[in-house]
Amino acid sequence: PISRKDAGGGWHAVTSRGGMGALVETIQFGKQRTVPGKMVQFVTFEDMQGRQLHYTCYLTQNNGGEWKFAGGAGGGGGQKIVREHPWVNLGGGGWPDHFYAGGHVTDNGLDIAYVRLIANNGTVIEDTIEDSIVLFITASRVELSLQAELYDREDRLIASHSVFR
Repeated sequence: PISRKDAGGGWHAVTSRGGMGALVETIQFGKQRTVPGKMVQFVTFEDMQGRQLHYTCYLTQNNGGEWKFAGGAGGGGGQKIVREHPWVNLGGGGWPDHFYAGGHVTDNGLDIAYVRLIANNGTVIEDTIEDSIVLFITASRVELSLQAELYDREDRLIASHSVFR
């Protein structure tokens, strides 16, 4: 059970069956990317404690066409992360057999347009930035670590850093 203070100042118990305590009326589905049989979806919501959260959901499709939750990563989404240099803050998983990830890009006003991930084994995945969000998905093998490269609209490499070391 999850407790929540109601508008009248009292506490009441709510039984949760998953869903990370998300308040249904606050769930917003954002950007998504797919490859055959796999999907990654960016979701934002408020939980029962009033925290703003974001989550990268990984889904797989069975032979009957039904999508099932198969993993994810996320956390606090209410505040902007400040960094000295442009950065992509990712959460994900699935390696080495497949890969999914998603998160926020901090561009420090440098108009970063897309992010490229390069795995140790040479797999390359790219995504364009939409509302400061990038999502990555592949059915290809991905060996850690990955190098994130952030490019501007002129295809100039602006920053790079390791992810998932």
